[in-house]
Amino acid sequence: MKNMEVKIYFIVTNTAKNKTRFNKGTIGVVQNEVGEEYKATILESATYKKDQNLKKVNVNLISKREAQILLGIENLEIRIAVFSSKIFRTICTIHQNDLVVVKQKNGEVPGLVVDVLEQIRKTSSSQLLNGIVFDVELLKEQGNVRVIISAEKIISVSSDNNPQVQDHKEAQKFKEIPRQNSIKKNEQNPEKSSTPSVCNTVLENSSMILKQDGLLEAGSMVELQARNGATIYGVVRWIGIPPGKSELWAGVELDYELKNCTDGLFENQRYFSCDDNKGMFVKLQECRPDSRFFAASTSQLEPPCVDHYSVVHVMNKAELQNNEADVPPIPESEVIELLEGKMKGIQGHYNSCYLDTALFSLFCFSDVLDSVLHCPNVGEQRIQTVLRKDIVNQLRRRGFVPAENVMKLRNLLGCSTFASEEKDPEEFLSVLLHQVLAVEPLLKIRSNDKTQDCYSYQIIMEKEDLEIPSVQTLLERSFLSCDLKFDEIPSCLIIQMPRFGKGFKLFPRIVPSTELDITDLLHNSPRECFLCGSVAEIECLQCLQDPKLMPGVIKQFCQKCDKQVHSHKKRQHHHPQKIFFPLMNDFSSSAVICRHKLELFAVLCIKTSHYVSFVKYGPGKNSWLFFDSMADRCGGENGYNIPEIKACPEVGEFLSKPAGSIGKSDLEKADGFVERLLCDSYMFMYKCPALCLYR
Repeated sequence: MKNMEVKIYFIVTNTAKNKTRFNKGTIGVVQNEVGEEYKATILESATYKKDQNLKKVNVNLISKREAQILLGIENLEIRIAVFSSKIFRTICTIHQNDLVVVKQKNGEVPGLVVDVLEQIRKTSSSQLLNGIVFDVELLKEQGNVRVIISAEKIISVSSDNNPQVQDHKEAQKFKEIPRQNSIKKNEQNPEKSSTPSVCNTVLENSSMILKQDGLLEAGSMVELQARNGATIYGVVRWIGIPPGKSELWAGVELDYELKNCTDGLFENQRYFSCDDNKGMFVKLQECRPDSRFFAASTSQLEPPCVDHYSVVHVMNKAELQNNEADVPPIPESEVIELLEGKMKGIQGHYNSCYLDTALFSLFCFSDVLDSVLHCPNVGEQRIQTVLRKDIVNQLRRRGFVPAENVMKLRNLLGCSTFASEEKDPEEFLSVLLHQVLAVEPLLKIRSNDKTQDCYSYQIIMEKEDLEIPSVQTLLERSFLSCDLKFDEIPSCLIIQMPRFGKGFKLFPRIVPSTELDITDLLHNSPRECFLCGSVAEIECLQCLQDPKLMPGVIKQFCQKCDKQVHSHKKRQHHHPQKIFFPLMNDFSSSAVICRHKLELFAVLCIKTSHYVSFVKYGPGKNSWLFFDSMADRCGGENGYNIPEIKACPEVGEFLSKPAGSIGKSDLEKADGFVERLLCDSYMFMYKCPALCLYR
């Protein structure tokens, strides 16, 4: 391993399935790394062994400070419980004069930390690491008592600069008491962890009071002021006292890049790692809880309702009333500031990515389906209300929807599998729009002189000699091969790409068509002659594959061109059909045919059963965002997912090229987001702006 002069410690969190079989809760130090195993030394008196091999999956790496805190706890089961608790990372930052609440036989008692002490261990491994315990003065009405306790006795912690401590007269009085230590004193500046410790920002219990400046720890979402006075947002990755400083500082990973920031380095020392120009170090007191998720009333802060998988959001009465009002789609000018970064968009939970991406894509920047939110004759009024108020309005107003809001919707869909199992977006939309809300179908497609209603269209076709097709080509081929026509122009067209299951793609890459021309796919609508541009009166399916007539393009002709084309001896067996549309006899042969085009506004992609989406947020050609509802995870099995949104202007640059000019070399050079869009596309969403508000 790199930098072996710095010891890397660990705790065993799973029972190892090998001959050594160390118990859960055992602490050790890594000596070397070999493949999927660590060569390690165990620091326990009962199991002390040198150079044992442990599988990486069975251990969690921890800092020296965390290892010492845990070594101060003798019982391994209790040690694991403390390590898994949300307060553990806060306990690791305890210093002199911190106010704590301690668990005693007679209940919970406030106390003042007199000192942080190292235990002298009697085992042969003691030279490697000593445990840490705390000398605490218990503040009791009948008199103060000094006790030595380990971490499992500490229930909550408040730092010395917290108003709660400053206003505590008893705590102030005991700050000046001379300290006499019977146990070896810990070094003055204990080692801080260089590994980010991420945990949920929640209130641990009723004894922890959330002040205006917030209860901050590693993993807290915060806001602070940039040098120009603007408010910027990020996540706390490290808290501690850097060398040469006298107060607590915070290392913050920002939501987006800023000039003159770092990648987690501060004064030539690394405290955490992040992208370049996204790391900032400030005094902890300059950080405030992210006001987008924490809102405090000017009078009294009500206790928040905490869910184990979402970020706490406390709203005052005025905010609750404002939350009732409907919100339009987010304007392009506000998107980057409101949405780019982590904990943005819709938070995923329990295989919900199919639903998160569909709702985000349909509602965040588009009003194409807003009629669904207000239709008075829906089947389930309660579900419509949850969708409108708890998801769409929340997304458009705050740029973030917690998983608990989405779970409300999932639990109301009438099938328990929607609350936990993997689904496809089209299955969810069909159930939501058709079976639950009973709204009008999005599509009316004519086949064999009959109209079929549906909510999305699955492209069906045989694999053809199309190396890299466009969506336009695939839709036309599918419609022609199945003899289909749109009965009317759809306000919203959702198209599924040809696949056999989630794994096998019919085409390795598909080029998105930013505009979808459906003029020639409309029933009873005027069309142009393929050759001369006059009003077409005849169409021919057999001409589609003719190599001399631009294969793959829809073939329709006026009377004159039809006779010329089908006079060829190789086309005399064709069966052209007449085109009919209202007022056909009133059209002159030179009339200009109006083209009907739909605009691409979102693409859902899938890879290894996980859905993400690319969404266009404005008219600008580069106004594209990438959304992943489960981009990261916090807190392991009992933690929560971290959604993330990233700007991807390179997608817009690529799609702005004329479809015919995109060659194989352009596709091979594509990387990052563009490559993912081309290779993993699953569902394309189009809208007709002129019709959106009338559905």
